Amino acid sequence: MRLWIMSDLHIELTRGWDLPAAADRPAFDVLIIAGDLIPGAERGVAWLRERVADRPVIYVMGNHESYGGDIDRTLEKARVAAEGTNVFVVENECVRIGHVIFAGCTLWTDFAIRGDAYRGMAVAGERMNDFKKIRTANYRQRFLPRHALTRHLTSVAFLESEMRKRRNGKLVVVSHHAPIPEMTDDPGGSGEDHTLDPAYRSDLRRRLMVSVPDDGSGALQPADLWVFGHTHSSFDAEIGETTRVVSNAKGYGPWPGHQRGWDNPNFNEKLVIEI
Repeated sequence: MRLWIMSDLHIELTRGWDLPAAADRPAFDVLIIAGDLIPGAERGVAWLRERVADRPVIYVMGNHESYGGDIDRTLEKARVAAEGTNVFVVENECVRIGHVIFAGCTLWTDFAIRGDAYRGMAVAGERMNDFKKIRTANYRQRFLPRHALTRHLTSVAFLESEMRKRRNGKLVVVSHHAPIPEMTDDPGGSGEDHTLDPAYRSDLRRRLMVSVPDDGSGALQPADLWVFGHTHSSFDAEIGETTRVVSNAKGYGPWPGHQRGWDNPNFNEKLVIEI
C-alpha cells in the first residue's frame, strides 16, 4: 500500500500553495494528514474532499484545528462532515483499509521530556497559544495543560491496547504530536530555544516501540510505521525494534511577497511510503 504523507499544511497561513493537481500527484492509495491542516476540522474535511475524492484520507486533528472553538465540539463537527465520505477523522480509534490498520490520535504530550513535567506544563500554559485559544467543557473552560496531559494518557493507553491485539497485517499510527524526543546529542547547541519542546514531544520509545511479552493483556507488538507532525520538520528513521518514524511537515507559508517558501525547506509534497 502506498501512503502519501504530510502534515502542518496550515492552509489558514498559506498563500499560493495547494496540493499538486491530479495529473502531478504521486501514485498513492491512501492520503495521510497528520494534523494542523486548518482551524475548524470540519473545514479541513471540506478542503480534503474537494481535492481528493477518489482515495481514502486519514485525517488526525492537530492543536490548531481547535483554535477558536471547543476541542470536543470541533471533533464532533468534523466527524459529521466526514460521515459517509472518503475522509476518516480518527481520534483514539482505528480504521482498517485493506491489510493496514490505521490508529489515529492527536496524542498531545506528557510534558516530561526535560525531566520536569510540572515546569513543562507551567511554561506551556504561559507561552503556548493552545492554552489560550482552545476551549473545553462545552466552551465553559479554557483548555489547559492538565487537560492535554489527560488526553495524552488516554491516547497512549489506546495505542498500547491496539498494539497488544492480535493483528493480521500492518499497523500504522498517525499522531500530530511527536512520540520521540529531539534526536540530537546537544539539544541547546544550535542556539534554538528548546524550552517548549515538552509541549511538542514525548518519549514513547520504550513504552510503545519495543516488544513486550504477554503479561495477561496480550503481547505488545510495536507499529510498523508511525507518522507524526507538529514540529515543522522532517524526520525518517527506524526507532526501537521495527517502527519507522516519519514526519513530513510543511509549516507556515508561503506568504505573498516573500520568497523564503515555508517553514520546513525539506518538506516533500510528493512523499510516498510503501508499506
